[in-house]
Amino acid sequence: MMASNISLQVSFRGVTHEISLPSDAPIPSLHAALEKLTLVPSSLQKLLFRGKKIGSGQEGVTLAQAGLRDGVKVQMLGSTVQELDVLNATESEYRRKERILRERALKPQAKVRSVLSDSVRPTRSLRSCALQIHPAYL
Repeated sequence: MMASNISLQVSFRGVTHEISLPSDAPIPSLHAALEKLTLVPSSLQKLLFRGKKIGSGQEGVTLAQAGLRDGVKVQMLGSTVQELDVLNATESEYRRKERILRERALKPQAKVRSVLSDSVRPTRSLRSCALQIHPAYL
């Protein structure tokens, strides 16, 4: 007896994808078809049907055995490899900046020394400073 095709409506990020597969097709074939449509690798896909996750621990289980019938709606969650690469790069940059800040905090502070001579160094507060002209310029 030939297995009939079942048509599934898979919703991913607001877009509904129509997929038709044989009812005796294994769950991984659904994941593979969705990977072609959404670019989300099978290992990163999470399929929800009637509040349950489909696929985890269900190797060898067919679509019909998982309870999927013609016209059923399935919700898919997941991230593409490119999205994960961007996220990892951002996180790596954040960790790098944090490491640099920690290293700077552990370094002893450099002491700042004045390079002004005693004759030029101000002796009074800035409020009472007056401009002094060297006698040679008068």
